[in-house]
Amino acid sequence: MDAAIEDSLSDGLAEFISANGTLQHSALLIMLDKDAERIDTVQGLVARAVTISVRRSALQTYDRQGAFRLDAVHWGADGKTWHLDGIASDDGHWITFYVVP
Repeated sequence: MDAAIEDSLSDGLAEFISANGTLQHSALLIMLDKDAERIDTVQGLVARAVTISVRRSALQTYDRQGAFRLDAVHWGADGKTWHLDGIASDDGHWITFYVVP
């Protein structure tokens, strides 16, 4: 079922690189959301954030200071690197990260 969801909802391909630039995973199907809400519990504010979701089984282990490098062929001008900035959700099947350029 996760594979069917991934095929129908993915926005394109990305690579995952570690903090030192080493390729950890390639050809990851991801979902990119540029208008997610992120709640700042300290200040009580809601801000707009960018998130990337990926199947947990495809990512397996990862560097918590790593980044997703988007494939310029599929993403065009958006083919940039997004660095991890926290976990938005993780249900064991899908993990969604807050990311920053």
